[in-house]
Amino acid sequence: MVLNFKKLRKLRTNPKLFFKDAIEKKVFWLSGVYNKYLPKKHKGFAQYTIISAVYNVEKYLDDYFNSIINQRLDFKKSIFMILVDDGSTDNSAQIIKKYQKKYPKNIVYLYKENGGQASARNLGLKYMQENDYQIPWVTFTDPDDFLDRNYFYEVDKFLATHQDDDICMIGCNVIFYYEKQKLYKDNHALNFKFKSGIQVKENCNLDNFIQLFTNSSFINTNYLAKHIRFDK
Repeated sequence: MVLNFKKLRKLRTNPKLFFKDAIEKKVFWLSGVYNKYLPKKHKGFAQYTIISAVYNVEKYLDDYFNSIINQRLDFKKSIFMILVDDGSTDNSAQIIKKYQKKYPKNIVYLYKENGGQASARNLGLKYMQENDYQIPWVTFTDPDDFLDRNYFYEVDKFLATHQDDDICMIGCNVIFYYEKQKLYKDNHALNFKFKSGIQVKENCNLDNFIQLFTNSSFINTNYLAKHIRFDK
């Protein structure tokens, strides 16, 4: 992707409008072209593992990978990925292996016969535990998701400022992207939880703070006993 003269002029004269337009076109955090105009990579306080169950999502995988690789948090030092191919029949495997070849220390590819999302995630957890991953946080980003560039940075910043708290899980907001209309909507019924900013809740007093989205949750691996798995 090349910045033509018109786009470059907009970037120089009105960077706010440039990035606003780019976000609306879903390219801002998906393209490495813009990296030199963005803040430097953040070294990070903690490390994170992403376990993703993959099944016939070839059309989404480039956006998924680019949104993670181009995170503000340093990808190579802080983010590790286990992608479990649940018997895909499209080109998902080839796309994953393309990125794995480029980032062999960060990306693991596993294959299994089709058995559903839960079984694929469970295989990822098993691999993580059997290979003695010393990484304190795990999340389950879906391969048809793409992440805001500051997603991991904001989670990491929260953990760095709450080192004295016994945090076992973090729930993040989900914004829906409607492909046909090319619209973003923050309209899930449970998103009221995030309207007042960051809140810390005790497990025994969650009130109506229900977290349904596994793909936007971070779980402290200290609380993941070896026998805890997703229900098939």
